[in-house]
Amino acid sequence: MDSNFHPETIRLQDLIDELVTEYGGLRVARVLLANMIARLRRPRADALSNHLRRDIGLPPHDPPPGFRDLMM
Repeated sequence: MDSNFHPETIRLQDLIDELVTEYGGLRVARVLLANMIARLRRPRADALSNHLRRDIGLPPHDPPPGFRDLMM
C-alpha cells in the first residue's frame, strides 16, 4: 500500500484514544473482547460441509469412516 494514497495520515493510537474519550474505556474494551470471541467462533474452512465446500470451489473432504471400516 502506498503511503501517499491518503493525503492525511491517521495513527491507530489516535483513533483508539478518540474512541476511548467518546465512549469510555470499558465499553471499547468490551466491544473488542466480543469481536475477538466472535472471530474464534466462526467456522473454519475445513469445518464446512461438502456441499458448501463445493459451492465455494474447495475440494470435498474424504468421507468419514463407516462402521465396517472401523471393524476391520
